[in-house]
Amino acid sequence: MPIQPALLSTASDEWKRWGFSTVPVHGHKSIGGRESEPPYVQFVNDYWVAVGEPARNGKSPYPWSAAFVSFCFKTAAAGAGFPYNEAHWGYCEAILANPKTYPKLKLMDPASCVLSPGDLLWAARGGADCPTAPTSFDGATEALKKGRWFCSHADIVVEVRSGEVDVIGGNVSDSVTRSTYKTMGDKIRDPRHAWLAVVRNGL
Repeated sequence: MPIQPALLSTASDEWKRWGFSTVPVHGHKSIGGRESEPPYVQFVNDYWVAVGEPARNGKSPYPWSAAFVSFCFKTAAAGAGFPYNEAHWGYCEAILANPKTYPKLKLMDPASCVLSPGDLLWAARGGADCPTAPTSFDGATEALKKGRWFCSHADIVVEVRSGEVDVIGGNVSDSVTRSTYKTMGDKIRDPRHAWLAVVRNGL
């Protein structure tokens, strides 16, 4: 049975639990709960447990967006079908390197991939301790093959409609946040990020 319904339900339930934090295309963002405040500080611990780091919580100095994605897949009963990891780079590297182990997950070029609910939308990000990240699908896959780590972020696609896609992700403005991005032909076309890949989810 496909896990997409359970995955979308899990992501939406977590978004609700954090107070419906939202970043729209137009208008101002609205942030509910924040990672360093109770009870949200312990909600982050739930995500870290999913990747084997039970000592961490919302006050720990580590990005937790990949732990959130891993938590959602684990809660949705992906089982051994998803390579749970504390870094987006880590699970994307595993998917690319082990197609026989993860046959229902595939990295796709975001320039040509039509988005579907349950996919992951992966983007580069910067930061004080981050090496220069690639800015394209080819650059990202080449870096993965060479084991060249870089900072990144991914969200779960939850709704696709004409000209827009909604995604839910963790550690977005210190919360679990639903963000809206621009699309064309159901392909990501929003200039706010350097889009690296769509993780096509066939689980």
